[in-house]
Amino acid sequence: MQFDAQCIDCLIRRQLRLAEQRGEPEKTYQYLRDVMRIMLDAPAGVAAPYLMPHFADAFARYWPEADHYGPLKEASNREMLARLPQMRRMAESAEDPVLMGLKLAQMGNYIDYGALSDSVSMDTLAALLAKAPENEIDPVEYGHFTKDLAGAKRLLYIGDNAGEIVADLVAVEHLKARYPALEITFAVRGGEALNDATREDAAAVGMDRLVAIVDNGTRISGTELAYLGEEMRQALTAADVILAKGQANFETMLTCGLNVYYLFLCKCRRFTERFRVPKLTGMFLNERRVEFGSPFC
Repeated sequence: MQFDAQCIDCLIRRQLRLAEQRGEPEKTYQYLRDVMRIMLDAPAGVAAPYLMPHFADAFARYWPEADHYGPLKEASNREMLARLPQMRRMAESAEDPVLMGLKLAQMGNYIDYGALSDSVSMDTLAALLAKAPENEIDPVEYGHFTKDLAGAKRLLYIGDNAGEIVADLVAVEHLKARYPALEITFAVRGGEALNDATREDAAAVGMDRLVAIVDNGTRISGTELAYLGEEMRQALTAADVILAKGQANFETMLTCGLNVYYLFLCKCRRFTERFRVPKLTGMFLNERRVEFGSPFC
């Protein structure tokens, strides 16, 4: 899913805000020139998440001691771990705990300091989680999903952000309970990428004690197939069903042809306009049945 003009506008504005926080105008100017060069030199066909590690490396050349996302990730994990008992009660008391787990995991996708920059609000997060029972997961796709899982041997669950991974934990718990013979693997990023979840985040919330963890072998904040590590390639090939969280995984995996179910919130203009939905609308789509013409391809 090639990044487009809207992505360029968004990416430059986001990098500008990040640099301006350092209070050094000359460095900010030079950094933004580097950002534009990175976009101009990007390989054809790559999605916006491909650019993230290149931006991070350029940023580190000017501000090597800066750690913008580390504290945000730690705070997000703490915030969501504090909410874990409540989310577990919501799922356990639901008529369909797996469906409720997916709804909570979808709402957790709000914790995105990339697409939403620093506008993430814990009050908004609380409201989204509280309204999760009212959130609609496409019943037709959910039917396909549960049918696929009933006949599957392996599920690859591709995570997205720190904090959000706690809501994923609830979903995984109930997927394991309903499908005890299903082998579930949880995928994270291979290194620091925005506020995305890594192996360290998986361990911090206990995901590694529940299922096997793999990483994608890169610092790309998505699943760019051409740049994956061997461990992730094998996990994708072995999976009968893939559940991919977040916009970045949708952007990087779309048209892969695998049996991928995408679960995310629409958080940026490109998504809200292309799907014709309000901001923070939840989507549950299957790779093989996505229908919106071809603007994302």
